[in-house]
Amino acid sequence: MSCPLPALLLGLGLLRGCAGKLAVETDASPVRAQVGDDVVLKCQFSVPEPPVDLSQLVVQWFHRGGQLVEFDGVVSESRPGATLSMEGLRSGNAALHLSKVTPQSAGNYRCYVTYAPDVRIKQVVLQVEDPSKPPTDEPAAAAPNTCPPCPDSQVLTKLEQVLSVLEQISRKLEPAGTSAGGSGRDLSPLQAPGGAQAAQG
Repeated sequence: MSCPLPALLLGLGLLRGCAGKLAVETDASPVRAQVGDDVVLKCQFSVPEPPVDLSQLVVQWFHRGGQLVEFDGVVSESRPGATLSMEGLRSGNAALHLSKVTPQSAGNYRCYVTYAPDVRIKQVVLQVEDPSKPPTDEPAAAAPNTCPPCPDSQVLTKLEQVLSVLEQISRKLEPAGTSAGGSGRDLSPLQAPGGAQAAQG
């Protein structure tokens, strides 16, 4: 079954359109920094037909659900210390510049790039270390053939009390069980109530 020529041309046009779509790249996560560092989070984009037409471009950066900075004709900063470069945007660079990061700066960052009619969203994770705080040591694995840690003294005391009560109960039960067992073994038909009369009869 042959495919009509118009359908083939339409398919080729769609393939070309897909190949020329907006493309966006970010840094591999996580990006590591220390408190007080100036950090640049990469967000590089390429448009189908360079150069970049800023009138069709919108860039937004978000962190923890809040907008940090936006470009929509002009750069508007929503939080201090977060900026975009106009010169960078003209060359396809929408990197986020963060000055003097703090532990609160850590987390997920999302870069929204709109180049009409295409929209791309990329995410990058920032980790911020504080040199003034000692690193958290992971618990060491127990060495083989080592004894487990000793139980608490209060736990041992309670166990001793429970054992003492159990011993007292067992001592009270032993005489009763012995007497009952003895009477059961010594009882014979002749000694049973009415047994003598039955034998004489």
